[in-house]
Amino acid sequence: MTPRTDLTRSLLAVVAGIPGLRPATSSTTPFGSRVPWNLDASAVAVRDDVVEIRLVALVLPLPAVLSRAEAALHAVLEGTRWKDALIRLIVTDIDAGALTTADQEQRG
Repeated sequence: MTPRTDLTRSLLAVVAGIPGLRPATSSTTPFGSRVPWNLDASAVAVRDDVVEIRLVALVLPLPAVLSRAEAALHAVLEGTRWKDALIRLIVTDIDAGALTTADQEQRG
């Protein structure tokens, strides 16, 4: 394992623990499920000065869930050589369920 690989795994574990977000993977086809590596890792790019994570939002409003994610992800970077890196969270998609739930909450 390399430090970047270890960090990627730690970041993905944090994302998995945040209700309302999931990694935006590059393939959700049946073929992708047979690939022998973690496709979620394709959602993370670790560079020297930027840690970028592509996400799918499962709930709204986005600012609240993204603020929780950023705080939790900063904690993972502490004590690593990426402690000063910018965290860039990119929401590539919003799950239809998030829109339905938000609409129901506005009506109710």
